[in-house]
Amino acid sequence: MASDAIKYDGALLAILQNEGKVAPFLDVVLGFLYRRTDFFRVMKKDTDKLGFPPGVAFKLLENIFKKYESLSKQDYLKAEKLKESREKENEGKHELMETEEEKSNKNNTDLLTTENEGNCTTDSNQTAEQASLPVSHHEPMERGPKDTEEESPSHSVKQRDTASGAKPKEDDEDNEDPEQARQRRALQANPLTYNGAERDSYFWSQSITEADVRVKVQKSIVKGKQVKVDIKKKHITVKKQEDDGSWTDLVNNELTWEINSEESVWTLSPGEFVHINLEKKQERWWENVFVDEPKINTRKIDCSRPMTDLDDEAQAKIEEMMYNQRQKQLGLPQSHESKTQEMLRKAWDAEGSPFKGQPFDPGQFSVDPSGVVNFKD
Repeated sequence: MASDAIKYDGALLAILQNEGKVAPFLDVVLGFLYRRTDFFRVMKKDTDKLGFPPGVAFKLLENIFKKYESLSKQDYLKAEKLKESREKENEGKHELMETEEEKSNKNNTDLLTTENEGNCTTDSNQTAEQASLPVSHHEPMERGPKDTEEESPSHSVKQRDTASGAKPKEDDEDNEDPEQARQRRALQANPLTYNGAERDSYFWSQSITEADVRVKVQKSIVKGKQVKVDIKKKHITVKKQEDDGSWTDLVNNELTWEINSEESVWTLSPGEFVHINLEKKQERWWENVFVDEPKINTRKIDCSRPMTDLDDEAQAKIEEMMYNQRQKQLGLPQSHESKTQEMLRKAWDAEGSPFKGQPFDPGQFSVDPSGVVNFKD
């Protein structure tokens, strides 16, 4: 049932993208019913064979609207229940974390006391000398790829096609021929060739999950029955009907990568092109859509993807990276520093701490990304 509901998504999405907003899209759909069907025709007599009795067509639209309105409400309720369930689960985790934090605070106090036993005097009027935690004897750990990633977050996640086997190279855009650079920018600015290319008989564009191929047709091709489209998991055939009734191949090529053919759809833009929406079997950037065409440079395309495409955990991680970057630019504590500072703040003036009675001063220590605390001399 779900597959039946979405099998026309490619065609409808093309219309929606062209119209830009929901209202014009609905106008197109109802306009089609007006021009090509008897939906708006009102039956005057019981013997009329076309149209609907008065009010029935409107009632039909109303019932369909209520159907999806009800589904939307059900989805909202399910989401709320899931949210409540997650909140309860997080509350349980928070209580467990508080228990662990109390144990950690006690350990921090013990560490502070142990490290400074030799430096503390019995004179109650003498201020205890500052000491270092045992972890301060270590040099800050060398930052790995993860730390580098935290320093340079962005609103989109960059992904590169690793299937080509090419080693990473420095961006050579400065050495690119000016005319080639101009052509590439023009292709990127055109929705028909975005992240793709224009060939003699077709255009193609892509995202990380889909590819769109638009096969050019003559102005005389205005009806779906004038073309034949065969979509297989690794092959596409598009034919047009000649005036004498024979069929001629417009495209008959093998795809570079496999697709989910049952989820791929096509539609005809009269007199312009056959639009084929392909769902990629694997998330990757294609260098070419067909095996016999020249390859594009996937290092020069827009390899970003919206954060909304990622799962909740990945989105949360990216948001944390973005937060840390802003904090670093402002000279403020990052998330890992804030957590460690809060733990030290509680242990600083705790009973038995060598710093008891002294004001908490975050300037006396630093916290590296691995969580190691380093006291300053």
